[in-house]
Amino acid sequence: MLVSSLSVSAKPVLELSEEIVDFGAVRLDPTVHRKNLLVKNVGDEPLVINQVSSTCHCVETEWSVKPIEAGASDSIKIEFSPDVSGVVSKKLIIYSNAQNRRTSFRVKAMVERKK
Repeated sequence: MLVSSLSVSAKPVLELSEEIVDFGAVRLDPTVHRKNLLVKNVGDEPLVINQVSSTCHCVETEWSVKPIEAGASDSIKIEFSPDVSGVVSKKLIIYSNAQNRRTSFRVKAMVERKK
C-alpha cells in the first residue's frame, strides 16, 4: 500500500497593482510628487512588509507596519523629488515575509528643466 503525504506550506503572496509607477512629465523643482502603489495579499497568511529599498535618495516610501491579512490590500506611499533632468527610472525592492520575499517595481518620470 502506497501512502502519499503532501505538505503544503501556507504563505502570504504579495501582488502589486502595477510594476511601474509613472509620474509622467514633471518639472525639476522642489515639488514633491506623491502616488500610492496598491499591495494585495493573495496568499493564505498575513503579509508583513519589512522594508522598501530604493537606489536613489529622490524616492521616499512609507507603509504600514500592520500585517495585511489574506485577501486584503494596503498601499505603499511613494514620494518622488526629482534632482536631475531627463528620463528617470529607479528600481525599488519590497522585502517581506511573502512567498516572493523580494518583489521589485520601478518609479519613472520625465523630468523637465525649469523654464
